[in-house]
Amino acid sequence: MATTQRDMKKVQRASAAVSVTKKLERNVDGDDRRQEIIRLAGTLFKRSGYEQVGMRQIAAEAGILGGSLYHHFPSKRALFVEVHKEALSNNAAQIERAIAGLTDPWERLEAACAEHLKLQVDPESISNPLMNDTAALHSDMRKELVRERDRFEAVYKKLVNDLPLSPQIDRNVYRVTLISLLNAVALWYRPGRLTLREVAAQIVLIFRGAASGDPKPAAKRRQRKT
Repeated sequence: MATTQRDMKKVQRASAAVSVTKKLERNVDGDDRRQEIIRLAGTLFKRSGYEQVGMRQIAAEAGILGGSLYHHFPSKRALFVEVHKEALSNNAAQIERAIAGLTDPWERLEAACAEHLKLQVDPESISNPLMNDTAALHSDMRKELVRERDRFEAVYKKLVNDLPLSPQIDRNVYRVTLISLLNAVALWYRPGRLTLREVAAQIVLIFRGAASGDPKPAAKRRQRKT
């Protein structure tokens, strides 16, 4: 009888281990499927915009039933916010890798700008069209989308705070202006005379020159002349 009880306990422990393993496998599969849906949805949102993409279309692209899609995301709104979050998080991580190991603040800024431009101009990138989707930005998602952008901009906040700028320069205005300029490059850049790295160097050169100019306001300079 004692032997039978020991055997039963072994069987129970083995069954429990199998159950845990299967549960972990399901979670891994679920995470993989979720990431695949985010990737496919991002491509559709990039191509057609938020308003023009439906959940059935996303489900069809992912090869699953519409009801299964709602198992992962409760709404198209929630899915778009997640796509936006994933894109900006990946961009921030790539920029941080590009500046790792650099210590000079201007070199760090230039490396960050070069990586930023590479991400924005990349035809496979989804961050640029998503960030310029005016329909989404003016919807009830705006607060959440802006929050994700603020997290991304935290990378630049640290970079700009480390720069030796004139006390007359507002670092928030400096940062927002720089990021806006970087985001606009994809609209006009064409490969040819300058590489993206050279464009980034030129942008930083301009911003560095502005930062080291006459710190006195223009009105005071005019007063000195009179």
